[in-house]
Amino acid sequence: MTHSEAFIDPAQDDGLSVSLRAQLQDDHDARHVLCTELESLADGLPALPAPARVRRLCNQIETVTSLHFRRADAILAGAAAGLDLLPERDTLEQIRDMHVMDATHGEDLIGVLWDSTARGTVARPGEFGYMLRCFFDGCRRAIALESMMLTLIEKDASQVH
Repeated sequence: MTHSEAFIDPAQDDGLSVSLRAQLQDDHDARHVLCTELESLADGLPALPAPARVRRLCNQIETVTSLHFRRADAILAGAAAGLDLLPERDTLEQIRDMHVMDATHGEDLIGVLWDSTARGTVARPGEFGYMLRCFFDGCRRAIALESMMLTLIEKDASQVH
């Protein structure tokens, strides 16, 4: 098990609802910061940040797509476990599908960021700006849906108990 996988298991939690919400909120905060930075990058195109910042942004994108999305899926699935929530289960599946699409956008962004840094210029700034906006809009949409779903699941769970 890798270090990042150790943080995905919601079964380790003592105060399940509060702790899961806190974990999800921590990820959301990190994603908000990344989205703000990527929006700033999009607004400043065709200028590129320094290679060190590109490396940091690429690492953050990778963390969101490989850790935060998986952790959100695991937290929401764990919170919904044992509840008979057909509409919520369908929405959880849609969120997972959105994460897959956003992860693909993230991989594409990383490739373009590194390619542009190697060249010293962005080949197609309009296209790159659109890619950036697709990614950070997708992340923001996922944050909103994940928060909404956890609130609904918690509400349904409190009515069952």
